[in-house]
Amino acid sequence: MTSRQAIVSVGGVAAFAVAVGLLFVGQSYLEKSRIRSMGSNEPELLPTVAQVPTVTSAASAEPAGTDLGALPSGTVALLREGLGLLQQKKCDAALAKVNEVIASAPQNPSGYELRGSIYAEKKLWDQAAKDYQTVIETGGKASQMKFNLAELNFMQKKYEAARPGFVALESDPDIGDLAAYKAFLCDLWGGQDAAATQELEAFNRVGTNASYYFANAASLLYQHKTEEARGRLMSAANIYAPAKFRLYAASLIGMGYLPLPEP
Repeated sequence: MTSRQAIVSVGGVAAFAVAVGLLFVGQSYLEKSRIRSMGSNEPELLPTVAQVPTVTSAASAEPAGTDLGALPSGTVALLREGLGLLQQKKCDAALAKVNEVIASAPQNPSGYELRGSIYAEKKLWDQAAKDYQTVIETGGKASQMKFNLAELNFMQKKYEAARPGFVALESDPDIGDLAAYKAFLCDLWGGQDAAATQELEAFNRVGTNASYYFANAASLLYQHKTEEARGRLMSAANIYAPAKFRLYAASLIGMGYLPLPEP
């Protein structure tokens, strides 16, 4: 995996924090923080609730989206402190730290990216969207922020509003498959049955991407076919690294489909 693939974006609710050293581009804090940390047995997350304890973000996360070497060490420390506080869901304390960062480095995108995460955790959707847009305007990770902007609508179950943002990213070489999967979920859960069926057929024709396994699992769970979905998810758990598995599974967890009950 390349170093480019090791950089993730910040999303909001404590799934996708600005972080370096994780496994997948587009793994936003919006997504990551809504899911659970499974420890060393992560591929076995499916059968029981106990295997999916709550967590708010990735380990070893560092602010990304910019050249940290361009920032004073004290500013980088504030970013890390703010991220740690957000991971603990101490949003007001995290906000105080990141506001210091923005005051000292107003042209740097990392502060706005992390503040967007905090606002999303607080369900201050408009303020989160404004900060993600500022990241784009200040030269931050445009694709990741566009994903996060769509994710804000998705988190509010505004699927019709979220879908175009995901569709626009389907050709992105890093997050295109994830974006296509999210667009499918918008149609599946938004009542657009014909569109969802066509998208699922397209995933099945390829038959190899993560979207293939997770879209089929989502469709089966939507139809209350839990055991069939379990098989798809267990196959995915055996193929993909835990971080990537969690990334795609996050929406299913957010909707209450995962963890699965005992068979």
